[in-house]
Amino acid sequence: MDLVIRNARSFPEGAAVALAVQDGLIAWVGPDAEAPAAARVIDAGGDTLLPAFTESHVHLFLGGTALGQLNLAAVSDTASFHSALRRFAETLAPGEFLCGYAANYEMLGPGTRPDRHALDTAVADRPVFITSTDYHAAWANTAALQLAGILSGAETPPGSEVVMGPDGLATGELREGAAMELVRRLTPTGGRDSTAMIGQEPPGTPDAAMRARDKATILRACYELARHGITSAVNMDGNLYQAGLFTELAEELPIRVKLPMNLTEDQDKARVAALIAQAQAAPVGRLEFGMIKMFMDGVYDTWTAHVVGGYPDDPAHDGPRLISAPAFARLCTMADAAGLQIAVHAVGDGAVRAVLDGYEAARTANGPRDSRHRIEHIDTITEADLPRLRDLGVMASMQPVHPPGSAGLPLEPTISIMGRARWPTAFPWARIAAQGTPLAFGTDWPVSPLDPLHCLHCAMARRPWAPGMPDQRLHLADALAAYSAGGAYLGFAENRRGQLRVGMQADVILVTGSLTALAERADAARVTLTLREGEVIWQA
Repeated sequence: MDLVIRNARSFPEGAAVALAVQDGLIAWVGPDAEAPAAARVIDAGGDTLLPAFTESHVHLFLGGTALGQLNLAAVSDTASFHSALRRFAETLAPGEFLCGYAANYEMLGPGTRPDRHALDTAVADRPVFITSTDYHAAWANTAALQLAGILSGAETPPGSEVVMGPDGLATGELREGAAMELVRRLTPTGGRDSTAMIGQEPPGTPDAAMRARDKATILRACYELARHGITSAVNMDGNLYQAGLFTELAEELPIRVKLPMNLTEDQDKARVAALIAQAQAAPVGRLEFGMIKMFMDGVYDTWTAHVVGGYPDDPAHDGPRLISAPAFARLCTMADAAGLQIAVHAVGDGAVRAVLDGYEAARTANGPRDSRHRIEHIDTITEADLPRLRDLGVMASMQPVHPPGSAGLPLEPTISIMGRARWPTAFPWARIAAQGTPLAFGTDWPVSPLDPLHCLHCAMARRPWAPGMPDQRLHLADALAAYSAGGAYLGFAENRRGQLRVGMQADVILVTGSLTALAERADAARVTLTLREGEVIWQA
């Protein structure tokens, strides 16, 4: 044997167990006392042995960039906001962009939404660009708006907006990607980390130095995933530029990466054909393609989630639908006919319905197959559409760190914008799993904290928002399965990984602490070792 892990504990039994690896595969699993000899032995020290995690929805380039930015997730009042920005500004060169992320919509206090004046009060002598916790909005100070030439406003595509104030000047709030990019393209990344989200290529032609920097950023993100026990990930930001970067990195990647190509309605036929052709490219190294990504809507906090029946405060407004029904049916049918898996961002119940309609149109046109098309997020869904997930064979890719009240997120303003009538079927993991729809978990990092163990805590600890609402919590075993076997299934890899079974790839982690205590405490356990096909890619 190449490697044996001894003195580990099985889950859920807690028995003394060992695992042996040969040629990258699990060659033996059994009682510790019967472990075979090996060239190398790792003493688990009583840690729990688990299959490695699959991160089913992540943004690697954005995440790697965020590792060097100001994390504002813990900020919840004006004083701490000012303090955080000023301290971070002291670490930057004069005039350098100050970039932050993970900002809550009411980070300045209940009922207070940020604007450029609030940012100016904190830092006015340099441009400031802060991304919201969901990455669907951002706030820029006056210096950044002037630098971008949009202080007096700007035209943006439908679904995005440079918010204007009563004084005829921009408030500083930028809603959705096309508006955000007007400022982000001036930041140190030049927007190269984010343009894929809106189906575009980076502005200009990145030179060799930019490409080298971007590849280093991506690798930094991949090692951050390895540190958290993740050996496979779906990176949701695919354009031709990133396809080139990842292809050049394919043999260096510490983890496996699947890279979808991002389609939008406004792309011309040549670009759609180029993206579909790239999605059909053969795997290389630890990189694979095979998937198309689209956005159907935005998020509730900017009133850009597409909903059925309008918003409580404005029943005539149902939120923008980012792809028309005919265009979505056409794109789904094309991608499905090309043998590609499809993943679509759908937050509002109207967006979820629209995606299901498009998948049904593709199946009608092309015939049924094992496509494993996915819906990303499903913040809300109607009762009528819940069984359609199962009936159409659609997979649910969800993030337990997303519900208001989880992962440090405040309940407001989201649950009020959403409306009480939608609460019973909001983030319905338990109901989706109970009806037999395959469920896979991820974090959407850097939108939310990356640690899968923290994500499991959120899945087990979530509380209903009001008495009488359904309890959507999952048991530990089910939550773990959604992060391992479920993710492998969504990636057509259920026969290769996701379980500790002889013949499977030796993607294995050790976890110290108490997994069961995660229901009460997010810090009750942590990863101490990550193996990908028997190779140590991270160790505490």
